[in-house]
Amino acid sequence: MTPVVKIVKEWSPAVVNISTESVVMMQAHPLLGQLGVPSEFNTMPMGTMNLKSVGSGVVISKEGLILTNAHVVQMASRIYILLSDLKQAEAVAEAISPEDDLAIIRIKPPEALKPVKIANDVFVGETVVAIGNQLGLENSVSAGIVSGLNRNILSNGKPILTGLIQTDASINQGSSGGALFNLSGELVGINLAIVQGANSVGLAIPFDKVKKFLQNYRDGKLNAPRAQVPQNDQGAQQPNAVRIKIQ
Repeated sequence: MTPVVKIVKEWSPAVVNISTESVVMMQAHPLLGQLGVPSEFNTMPMGTMNLKSVGSGVVISKEGLILTNAHVVQMASRIYILLSDLKQAEAVAEAISPEDDLAIIRIKPPEALKPVKIANDVFVGETVVAIGNQLGLENSVSAGIVSGLNRNILSNGKPILTGLIQTDASINQGSSGGALFNLSGELVGINLAIVQGANSVGLAIPFDKVKKFLQNYRDGKLNAPRAQVPQNDQGAQQPNAVRIKIQ
């Protein structure tokens, strides 16, 4: 019964699996103009497509509030939650902050949930445990150390996410929104991404940014929760979302 095993046994129930459905418009490719197709037809809607994706979330209240990444749910038309006991529920978005890449969703839990405790500090070199829905594999666990602090994600040379935790704990597609715990069972970060082309360089949103986001939520400072979904010409709904590029 190692410290990592104890963390997993006690706190994995606080990490949920998220699956989403999004309805997007399909358009003809502009290069069709090179084939003689009139320009007015090159970008006209050609129908809709249902896209599905997976992610992770962390329980922050026993009443059913769940914290995740904004990019996991912001384009979703429907959000589904799978709890650790395999019970399922549909969720609605409560608050989304693309700038922080954080979101809160809500479910009606079948029973009281166990919320995480949020850490007050994090140190380079301390052991951390990542739990999430890696590659669609429910509640996958990896462990490592905090490799660095105050890492930034840049887009066109400009920072879009700052102050991130770097860890060598494995974080793969589907891990986004999952938990990064210390050995005291406290949430030190929300798993974000792994740097493409690198080995064992994962990133997480740190506890202090999580606390500020939650305080803004409590104070009513966040924008309307769900993206507006206007009707397209075929009557289907298309999410209108802000895109975040993660490098």
